[in-house]
Amino acid sequence: MLKDRKIKKLLKRTLFPVLTLVNRMTPKKENYILLYSANGGIRHNLKPLMEYLLENKYDSKYKIICGIENMKYADDNNTRVIYANRIKSIGWFLKSKYVFYTTGQIPIKPSKKQIVVHLFHGAAHFKACGKLSKIGNGEEFYFTYYMAPSEIYGKITVAEYGCSEENVLINGEPMTDVFYKETSPYKLGNYHKVGLWAPTFRQSDILGYDDSSEELLPMFQPEHYEELNERLKEYGIKLIVKLHAGQTLTEYSTQSFSHLELLSDTDFTARGYSLYPLLKQVDFLIADYSSVFLQFLLFDKPIGFAVPDFEEYAQKRGFVFKNPLDYMPGDIMKNKEHMYRFLENMAEGRDDYAEKRHRVCDIIHTYRDGNNTSRVLEMSGIRL
Repeated sequence: MLKDRKIKKLLKRTLFPVLTLVNRMTPKKENYILLYSANGGIRHNLKPLMEYLLENKYDSKYKIICGIENMKYADDNNTRVIYANRIKSIGWFLKSKYVFYTTGQIPIKPSKKQIVVHLFHGAAHFKACGKLSKIGNGEEFYFTYYMAPSEIYGKITVAEYGCSEENVLINGEPMTDVFYKETSPYKLGNYHKVGLWAPTFRQSDILGYDDSSEELLPMFQPEHYEELNERLKEYGIKLIVKLHAGQTLTEYSTQSFSHLELLSDTDFTARGYSLYPLLKQVDFLIADYSSVFLQFLLFDKPIGFAVPDFEEYAQKRGFVFKNPLDYMPGDIMKNKEHMYRFLENMAEGRDDYAEKRHRVCDIIHTYRDGNNTSRVLEMSGIRL
């Protein structure tokens, strides 16, 4: 993924308009499906989509191409799909009738012969994106349809991407379908409660962002980890911290505590964890501005918000809602003592935000049935 936004914007203004013209003239293969991710491998909403296509033998009718940032992310054991790097993915894009993407995009305008679907990696999102963001990535309207989780996101999408309401379809996120399936539970140990802390990135060398002066773990420096572990031990709580895949890891080192697991995205996966099945199992979530808390609403479990940099983040990045605190149904934690009070409440089973969670969940999620993946394909016109 290109980190330099100036280069991205230059390419969008020069090279890709030419490719848009080429795309209009290029015939499309009715049986080509391109799944594209500009950051990492096939993950987020693309992973359940690929799995659904293969489980239901769509590859008997369609050629499925997985466009990825780097071939190191290719699954050599999966011979039912074709893997292509970033450059070759452009060629597949020009030929494919159907295209789905999440992180990043191939900035070529769809032709009238194509269906290009933006699934995003958090369609229910809290951070400002596109034209609402203060980052300035330039034009980002490169899709036929955006899958929004509810009507409120229809208007947000129009504002973010400069598209029309006709480009927005209402559907849930495919990656939340696992919430409604039987999964094998993780062996997390014998604790009174288990929680997950999933901070978003503040600094990202990978993505080229610097959104906050808070660093690896908001409110905590490495010398405070032992203190946090002792509090967790006192409350009988195990806390798993999953750092964001985009987070700069200069201050990160693998450490082992009795009640605290602090894991980079790579180490999280190496431990055998997968985020969405784990969300089903934990008793509470500590979040901030990441879309994960909006997805976690589907479980109706307590949420705390570790946001010591709330004002700074609002200034640098911004939010999709004018009144963001109204959409944060949980304790707002801006220092360590707030965090410790929240953990004590979790240990004691105290939950003061159930009503607000229900209200926000009703606003955010239209569908709660585990059929989002099949609906995406149906809405896109892909059928066996």
